[in-house]
Amino acid sequence: MKTVAHRSANDECIDVGAPMSALTSALREAVDAKVGEGASFGKREEVALELMNEAGRRCLEEDLQGIADRHEEHVLIDDVLHRRHEPGEVTYHSLCGGLVVKRYTYRAVGERNAPTAVAMELEAGLMERATPALAGRICLGYAKTHSRSIEEDLRSSFRVPPSRSTIERIGKGLGKEAQSAVARVEAYVRAGEQVPKEAVAVSIGLDRTSVPMEEDRMPGEPPATRRKKRTKPYERQAPAPVDVNYRMAYVGTVSMTDKDGECLVGRRYAASASEGPQGILRRMVADVRGALRQNPELEVGVMQDGAPEMWNLVRGALDGEPLVDSWREGIDRYHLNKRLGEVLRVVESDEAQRKVQLESWQDDFDTNDATIDDIETWLLDEIACRDGEEVETLNEHATFIDNNKDRMRYAGLREVGLPVGSGVTEGACGTVVGDRAKGKGRRWRPEGLDPAFTLRSIYCSDRMPQFCKHLKSRYTATIRAAA
Repeated sequence: MKTVAHRSANDECIDVGAPMSALTSALREAVDAKVGEGASFGKREEVALELMNEAGRRCLEEDLQGIADRHEEHVLIDDVLHRRHEPGEVTYHSLCGGLVVKRYTYRAVGERNAPTAVAMELEAGLMERATPALAGRICLGYAKTHSRSIEEDLRSSFRVPPSRSTIERIGKGLGKEAQSAVARVEAYVRAGEQVPKEAVAVSIGLDRTSVPMEEDRMPGEPPATRRKKRTKPYERQAPAPVDVNYRMAYVGTVSMTDKDGECLVGRRYAASASEGPQGILRRMVADVRGALRQNPELEVGVMQDGAPEMWNLVRGALDGEPLVDSWREGIDRYHLNKRLGEVLRVVESDEAQRKVQLESWQDDFDTNDATIDDIETWLLDEIACRDGEEVETLNEHATFIDNNKDRMRYAGLREVGLPVGSGVTEGACGTVVGDRAKGKGRRWRPEGLDPAFTLRSIYCSDRMPQFCKHLKSRYTATIRAAA
C-alpha cells in the first residue's frame, strides 16, 4: 500500500513511508510488551490509543521545549525588541495530555512596566495555554455544551483532556477573545461566503427570550426565588447568597430564501441583556450588506412578531445601511392566526365552522393582499352588534390589526420570495439560547454568558471552522532573534 506524503513550503514531495513503518513497528512492539500477543483486539486497540497519546504528548512537549530553548536573551516579537524577564515551568494542555515546558517571559525594552509576553507561546500559536488542536475542540465544545460534557466526550474518544475547571477556563478565555474580535473576524469569514444562486431575498428578524441569571443578594434580604434548602454542610466556606432571576436575551437571524420563501442559508445571533442588541444588529446588517454586494437584486425583508421595541431596533439598524434603499415588513403569520382564532371563539360557537373560516382566510392570505382589510371590516361589524366583555376582547384584536395591517400582506411577501413566518427566529431562541443557556441547575453571570453566546452564534451560523482559523492568528506573532 502506498504511503501518505505531504508537501513542504517549497512544494517538494516528502516521502514519510520509512518513518511511518518504523513508528508502526515500534507501536506494535510496545502494545505486545504491555498486553501480550494473545490479548483481545479491543484491549489492544485501547492500549494502542493510550500509547499513541503518550507518544504524541512526548513529541509535542519536546517540540515546545525546543522552541523555548531557541529563544535567547533578546528577541524581536513582531519587530519589537524584548528582553528576558522571568523563568518559569508551565503545564500546557493538549489532546494527548499535559505538556510541561520551561520557558521565559519577555518584556519590551525601553517600556516601563510593559506587559509580559511568552515568545514560545506566540511562536507555537498556543491559545489560553492550550495547543491549537485542543483549543479548536474546546471552542466547538463550549459553543455546544458545558465543560463536563466536553470532558466526557474527549475521554470517551480515548483522549487525555485537562480537568473540567481548566476546560471551563480555556473555553471562557477563547470566548472572550472571540467576543472582542467577532466583528473583525466575521468580516473575513463573510468575505469568503457565497450567496446561493437560488436566493431571491434576504430576511432578518429580532426577538427576545429569557435566561436564568445569577445575581448577588443584598445582606439580610430574603430570597427572591424559591430554593431547595441545603442539608449537606459545606466543606469550605459557604458561597455568598444569590438569587436566580430570568432576564431577557436578544436573538437575531438573517435568512437567504428562494422563490418559495424557503431558507437556504441562516445566520443566528444572540446577546445577553447586559450586552444589549446593538452588536448583533450591526452583524446582522453586515450580513445583509455582504449579500447585496454580491446580488443587488435581492429583496430585503423583516419578518418578526409585533413587539414595537423590536421593530424600532431593526428599522433603526436598516436605516443606517446605504445599500438598503427600502425593505418589506411582515408580522409573523402564526401570531396573526392565533389572534384570529381567539376572535372566532368569541363570535362563532361551532368549532367546525371556526375551522372552516380560518382555513378560508389562510387560502385568501396566499392570493390576495386585501384579505386583512376584509377581515378588519368584518370584525368591526361584529363589534358593533356586541357588548360587554366580548367587545373588549374584539377591540383589542381590532386595534392590533389596525396598527399592523400593512405588514399583513402575505401574498405580496410570497411573490418576492420572502417568508411569511418568523419560524427561523423563533427556532433560534431555542437552538441558540435555550439549548446552551437553559437546563436544570444552569444559571449565568454576564462574564460567562456573553462569551458562550458569541461562540454559540458562530457555531449555529455554520461559521466555526473558518472563524477558528482567523481566531488562531490572534494568538501568534513573528518571533526573530535580535541582532
